[in-house]
Amino acid sequence: MTDSHQLDRLDPVDDLVKAARTDRIAFGELFDHFYSPIFAYCSRRLVVRAVAEDVASEVFLKVAARIREFSGTCVEDFRRWLFRIATNEINAHLRQSIRRRELLEAAAQMGKINSSASAPLLADESPVDWQEVYEALGELTDREQSIISLRFFAGLKHEQIADVLEVKAGTIRVALSRALDKLRDRLRDQDIPRRSASGSPG
Repeated sequence: MTDSHQLDRLDPVDDLVKAARTDRIAFGELFDHFYSPIFAYCSRRLVVRAVAEDVASEVFLKVAARIREFSGTCVEDFRRWLFRIATNEINAHLRQSIRRRELLEAAAQMGKINSSASAPLLADESPVDWQEVYEALGELTDREQSIISLRFFAGLKHEQIADVLEVKAGTIRVALSRALDKLRDRLRDQDIPRRSASGSPG
C-alpha cells in the first residue's frame, strides 16, 4: 500500500484525540463527535432521558478530568476508553435499587420494542415489553449486562467490547452467547405466569 493510500485511510478524529489533551477547542470537537453515541447508549440502558443526560454528562466530566492521562493515540483507543467509563458509570447508577425501580416504571410506560429492534437481540420477531427486558437484564451480572448492552445498544463489535472490558475477544463471544441464553430463559420464565394470568394457552 502506498503512503498516499495510507493517508487516505487516516481518521481525522485521530488528530483531535491527540490534541484534546491540551487544547480545549479540540476537546470540544471530540465531545461533539462522541456525545450522541454515548447518550444513546446511556438512554437505552437507563430509559429515563433526564437520567441518561446526567450520566452522559458525568462520563464526559470524568473524561475531561482524565484526558491528560489518556495514553491512546487514535480514535479507536478513545472510543474504547470512553465506553469503558460510560459502562462503569451506568453500572454504578443501576446498582441502587431505587433507581432500578424508577427505570422499570419508565420502561413499563414505554410499551413494547418493535420487532426490528428485538429480533437481533432476542432472535424473535415478536414485540417484547421494555419492562420485561429490563427486568430480565437486571437479573444478569454487571458484566453480562454490559456485554449485551455494548453489543446491541451501542453496536460495538466483539473485538471492541473486548477492548472496553479488557478481556479477550474469544471470551466475549462465549460470554455473549451465554448471557443471551440466560436473558431469553428469563424472558420465557416471565412469559409463562403472564400467559397463565391472562388465560392464554401455554
